[in-house]
Amino acid sequence: MIDHNTLHKPSRRDLLKARLIRPSPQIASLMVQARPNHIPELTLELNALSGIEVHASSENGRVVVTVEAEDDQHLLDLISAIEAKDHVITASLVFHQIED
Repeated sequence: MIDHNTLHKPSRRDLLKARLIRPSPQIASLMVQARPNHIPELTLELNALSGIEVHASSENGRVVVTVEAEDDQHLLDLISAIEAKDHVITASLVFHQIED
């Protein structure tokens, strides 16, 4: 039986900040556009980050990346880390899934 008095109800601020009641694993796929001549070193840097994996890249600078995170804030932090890397021009979200 659930004791509704002990459950945390999200506040309005929680909802605005996208804080979930309990952390849910997140999976995302990104298309990263980078400077083509720096793809090899960027691939090594991204693969070194926990939860990030480079799956493919092209000669024109496109890199396919997946990100696995423990919650929504961690996912946002990892995407920001990708965008902050030298030689990254942009990172676009292609797919996002929240696990139950």
